[in-house]
Amino acid sequence: MTTRLHASAPFADGILFDDLHGASFELVNRLAARGLVFITDLRVNGRLYGGTIVASSPAAAERIAFGRGLHEEVVGTLVFSAPAGGREHG
Repeated sequence: MTTRLHASAPFADGILFDDLHGASFELVNRLAARGLVFITDLRVNGRLYGGTIVASSPAAAERIAFGRGLHEEVVGTLVFSAPAGGREHG
């Protein structure tokens, strides 16, 4: 069965695979500073995509990834996020 990806948002088969989609860099970095943001790899139709899971522990992130049913792999913890160009505008 082929997984369907949304054209412009991090959805696979209608399931969000980036918990922080649309979040501000300030929020992402506050959560990352507390060790609550886990990075995932998702392979769809031969291409690799990255996602995030907000969870209290690596084990909790693994359970969330499994529960999504997309065969995501938790690959690490986010330590810092910066917008393209290195600074947030606004």
